[in-house]
Amino acid sequence: MSRLAILVLLSLAVFEVSAKLQNVTVKGIAVCNKRRMANSHVILIDKDTLDPNDELAQIHTNKEGEFELFGEEDEIGKIEPYIRIHHSCNTKPGCERVSEYQIPQEKIGEVYDMTYVTLDIIVHGEKTICN
Repeated sequence: MSRLAILVLLSLAVFEVSAKLQNVTVKGIAVCNKRRMANSHVILIDKDTLDPNDELAQIHTNKEGEFELFGEEDEIGKIEPYIRIHHSCNTKPGCERVSEYQIPQEKIGEVYDMTYVTLDIIVHGEKTICN
């Protein structure tokens, strides 16, 4: 085996050893025009720089618009979690909006209670997808 291949394998082994398990719990209530949004798809994601983002958990809001997600990931640095919500608040029929919300770094290892997530407010970078 070439020296370069051995060096790469050793580097990867060092990175694996230095990674640590980190977690976050996110909960909240999805609302649209002051009404709770049932059945919105909520995904907890860890943003990665060099490889594809990691999906940590997903759920649909209950009939009261409530959600709670727990996710954990082995990372060398700090995890960069955010939630993505697919919803139909203020959309045309056959369309859905996709909104993303960052999780504060100080909430890593804790419970981040977003309380009410107001989906009628358009967030930066939001997308609308229509069939």
